[in-house]
Amino acid sequence: TVAYQPSPDALAEISVETNNYAADTGNVAGAVLSNVIKSGSNRFRGNAFEFFRDSRMDANTWANNRSGAPRQERRQHIFGATLGGPLVKNKLFFFADYQGTRYNAPGTEALSVAPASWRNGDFSGVSTVIRDPLTGQPFPGNIVPANRISPVARAILNNTDLYPLPNRTVSGVAGNYVGQVNQAVRAHQGDLRLDWNTSANDKVFGRFSFNEYDSKIDKHAFPLVLGLGQNGPFRNLALNWSHIFGPALVNEVLLGFNQITNIQETLDWAGIGNANSTFNIPGGQPIAGLSAIQVGAGQGGALTTIGAGASDSDTRDKTYQLNEKLTWMRGRHSLKFGGQFLHYVQQRFYAGNNGLLGIFGYSGAFTGTPFSDFLLDQVGSKGRGSASDPWTHLHNRIALFVQDDLKVTSDLTLNLGLRWAYTQPLAEKDNRESNFSLQTGQQILAKDGSIEDRSLYKPYYKGFEPRLGFAYRKGDRWVFRGGYGISQYMEGTGANLRLPLNPPYFFESNVSYDRTTGGGSLATGFAGLVPLDKPSGQVRAFDPNIRPQFTQQWNVFAEYLVTSSMSANIGYVGHNANHLVTPVEGNQPREGVGDPATWAPLQQRRPLYATAPLITNISTTASRGRSNYNALQVSLRQRPRHGLEYLASYTFGKVLTNNLGYYGSSFVQAEGAYWMNAYEPEWNYGPAFHDIRHNFVLSAAYELPWGRGRKWGSNWNGPVNAILGGWKLSGIFQARTGFPITVQDSRGSSLQAVRGGERPNCIGNPKPADQSLDHWLDINAFARAPLGTWGDCGIGIARAPGYRNIDAVLSKRFDVGSERYLELRAEAFNLTNTPSFSPPARNIGDPATFGRITNTVSLPRNVELVVKFFF
Repeated sequence: TVAYQPSPDALAEISVETNNYAADTGNVAGAVLSNVIKSGSNRFRGNAFEFFRDSRMDANTWANNRSGAPRQERRQHIFGATLGGPLVKNKLFFFADYQGTRYNAPGTEALSVAPASWRNGDFSGVSTVIRDPLTGQPFPGNIVPANRISPVARAILNNTDLYPLPNRTVSGVAGNYVGQVNQAVRAHQGDLRLDWNTSANDKVFGRFSFNEYDSKIDKHAFPLVLGLGQNGPFRNLALNWSHIFGPALVNEVLLGFNQITNIQETLDWAGIGNANSTFNIPGGQPIAGLSAIQVGAGQGGALTTIGAGASDSDTRDKTYQLNEKLTWMRGRHSLKFGGQFLHYVQQRFYAGNNGLLGIFGYSGAFTGTPFSDFLLDQVGSKGRGSASDPWTHLHNRIALFVQDDLKVTSDLTLNLGLRWAYTQPLAEKDNRESNFSLQTGQQILAKDGSIEDRSLYKPYYKGFEPRLGFAYRKGDRWVFRGGYGISQYMEGTGANLRLPLNPPYFFESNVSYDRTTGGGSLATGFAGLVPLDKPSGQVRAFDPNIRPQFTQQWNVFAEYLVTSSMSANIGYVGHNANHLVTPVEGNQPREGVGDPATWAPLQQRRPLYATAPLITNISTTASRGRSNYNALQVSLRQRPRHGLEYLASYTFGKVLTNNLGYYGSSFVQAEGAYWMNAYEPEWNYGPAFHDIRHNFVLSAAYELPWGRGRKWGSNWNGPVNAILGGWKLSGIFQARTGFPITVQDSRGSSLQAVRGGERPNCIGNPKPADQSLDHWLDINAFARAPLGTWGDCGIGIARAPGYRNIDAVLSKRFDVGSERYLELRAEAFNLTNTPSFSPPARNIGDPATFGRITNTVSLPRNVELVVKFFF
């Protein structure tokens, strides 16, 4: 996680480690990004900068061009300055920087609203048969009688000021309404560093960093789509003391403090007030707005959710850190000993996944389509969170390490390290949390006593992490490197699944309906939910045997010096991880007996129904996932020569997993955080959502050969050279294959899945012979699984389109005397404005949109102008 990213102009060094971590590096299972803030010196130096973007310099999006929509307006300024110098010559130095961001994006957005015919109950143009939920028989002409339409639905649909009719003709309903949207961002950040040479053997530095971030979406296309505000102040303090005991012994101590705040709140930007009352949805509401009404995918796509669940939150994280490292040079050995202590405090308010306003969901299970369910008031699920007091989680992380970098010969160095790490289980400061047994359904309350009594899961003490590596030079041209290491890290599944979010300290009631129970009702509001004094609806659980993930990484590389300025590198990288933390549904219904049409109601088939009949879903945090990665990596690097430098790299890789992870993914068609069948996790084993089979990247910089000191124009006079000389062109080109696609079926044939997406049966080749953007997948290659069974399609059975992109920069330096100069840059992202397309719609339950690609994963060409003055 990157909590704070300093201004690029404030950085002296950036390093990224992806494997072969030394033993002093821990609490990580992926990449380690290290930023070093600049120091002051005996001379005053600094710069001022401005990064400017304006939509008038940008291209329109592919989707907007296709539909005839205008380009969204946007203006962004990122500006600031740096300054460093002496406070006391040779003794005390300072460095400071400030960066401000102003972003405004007034523009348009394409949302999906119900057409007039649907609002009147006319589905004659829809291929799905609309059935009467009372009789199961089709409505004549596929038309719902006007007197059967819910009064609540009619009140919402007739108020076209709040919920307008379509204003754009499209295929289906997706994006049939265009209206105004606005987002504004204001941010301030900065750093102050002091370096003090207290003596010949002692150096101390201190640093303070801050960030103030405020973002608001304060307007949407129509009033029933609520806005969102986010505020994120950040503070960081660091104090480092380095002491030289002698020519071979150095000690370093680091003290740190980090505070991250993230506040999210739902905004009633249009002033609709207590809209539940306006539309006769009974029950109070703690904040202004409208409860979320979710109409799922149907004929032509899902409609835009109106209202909002309002999952507001206020999270305040504090981390106190102590690092100690002793370096001892002894003969051929470079020894490091040390440890780390982290104390973690998280205070959080969260309204629950269902939010302060609650959610009503329509799936189409009762009448044929989600919108006809809405018209006839056949709710598939409903639930609401609560406004409880904030809770506070505490825990410590402790680590010890030893590292020996042994120079065996002048050509061979071995890296031998061992780290031991312990992550204390999370405990609420006042024991305000509870767990649930997945065997008995019994609620277990935290109490004073051992750490297990307080946290309700067991500590893990076997966190030994060997770190091994070698580097061997063969002659003047060959270098071989390799390594093996184990990393263990206690991941989380997000603060939303923590144990304080359980009764009796937090309540989130919800209920699901199916054909065995009959639909719920919007007209009764949240009546029917269990009273808040009883454990019911969704609860959270931690597997008492949860443990840190266990990741093994290994690699071997050979580097060859082709010329004095060019080198080639080839290597193999491997990774195998077990005990990955994943969310698991702990109370998934079992299959019924006999004909699925006569199965017992879904709730009664839950394994804990006999002892906990009011509990529905149990969102369980468990360490049951696994993954593996294997890759060939090749690169060619040309260091600066005749003004040209470049790095070309290619990776052929494969990553398999059964664990998407709680945090999901963007711009891909992933299979969902929860397993399709909680009892068969290996059914979700396949290509990871981020699996890229082929990836090529070329970065290059070229000093154009005109001007003083270059091939042509070396004798140009000042004005000519100032205009025509000293230009530099640089850029990055990337090409990769597409991400995996997992096909799903929203109709829920199994009658058991309550969390993970279901998949259909595969009966043919998913790739059509005439593959195109409108026909990327062949729907005839899939069939709905028979009722009461699971589909047999696997994970990642198809691939999305690949990705191509070129970013380019043209820059010029203008010397203005002494050591002062001005730098101008024009930066173009996606220079050629090449669209790289998103995955297609992959739900066979919506045949009107299945297999169609309607958007891109790439941005259109964006141009940024940069000016910097250095002194």
